[in-house]
Amino acid sequence: MHPASRILIYLLAALAIPGLPFLWLPLLLVLALAADFSRQPWRLVWRTRWLLLVLFLGYAYSLPGEPALSWLGAASPTHEGLARGGQQALRLLVLLLWLDVLVLRLPTASLMAGVYTLLRPFTRLGLDVERAALRLGLTLRAIEGLERGRGNLRRLFGEDLGADLPTTVHLEIHTMQARDMVLPALIGILLLWFSA
Repeated sequence: MHPASRILIYLLAALAIPGLPFLWLPLLLVLALAADFSRQPWRLVWRTRWLLLVLFLGYAYSLPGEPALSWLGAASPTHEGLARGGQQALRLLVLLLWLDVLVLRLPTASLMAGVYTLLRPFTRLGLDVERAALRLGLTLRAIEGLERGRGNLRRLFGEDLGADLPTTVHLEIHTMQARDMVLPALIGILLLWFSA
């Protein structure tokens, strides 16, 4: 599948998943976990645990309703907040897992080529597509270098941060065929239909 198709499918899913009924979320979660099982999806969940917890607790304590723990009085989260916080945390988890399956699994060069292909129509508006794709690729390579080991903040401000980044990048850009647009169109139609 063309990298641009994978990115486009994820963008359509990111638009539709927040509006899907809650009953679809466990199915999408199981599919994402099954597709991502070889890459250890729990590592992604572990890295985003604080974001998920803050989202869950933010809803739990900010939405008005019946107290879930009456013995806490005014400091109790609400039933409505817990339910909505759980739903929103699950939606975010599904979006993150599908991001990993569809986009982050791509090699950097393929991701850059996909972004370039999707942004190419915007050259008529004056967007420098080559520069946007190159910046994305170099940013991803720099982040990959930072993820290995501890002391990332010290290395982020160090002088040798960009020392191992390439000075030139060669991309193989393949044109999108009609078949590369069929699957994103079908998935987009289905997701938007189910979320309506």
